[in-house]
Amino acid sequence: MIFIAIDPGLTGAIAAVDSDAELVLCADLPVIRNGKLAWIDGPELVSRLIEARQGRPAQILVERSQSMPGQGVSSTFTIGVVLGSILAACQYIAMPLHLIPAATWKRALGLSRDKGASLDKARLWYPTADLDRVKDHNRAEAILLAEYGRRTFHVQQGAA
Repeated sequence: MIFIAIDPGLTGAIAAVDSDAELVLCADLPVIRNGKLAWIDGPELVSRLIEARQGRPAQILVERSQSMPGQGVSSTFTIGVVLGSILAACQYIAMPLHLIPAATWKRALGLSRDKGASLDKARLWYPTADLDRVKDHNRAEAILLAEYGRRTFHVQQGAA
């Protein structure tokens, strides 16, 4: 089983781990820009999802993003466009999809909102991951969301 996770956003990331906790994929999300409008490159994301699956059964976890109080209309619109393009790509390949609030998976892994702590934990659990830059916190969070999926859904299926 492969657990594919997406940390949404224009600087978001995709990661995948298998049921043995081996990192299969870790990359930034592909983005298309047209002036001030930007969205996720659907065909490229579909290609990465299929590549990560490696012909095995897979589950996709997407962090459920939402606008925050006081956030501008433009930012809220961008969040919606990006999340919508991610969900459309995920639906296209018809794998089981789970929308997981950040608070849910972070609490389960003993994390807070601190991006540095997420980066540290992902580096500890997945030392081969390409997480050398401070801005790789999105990759780290995608890896940790995939790990949350592995621990949650792999265990639910009766595996150790």
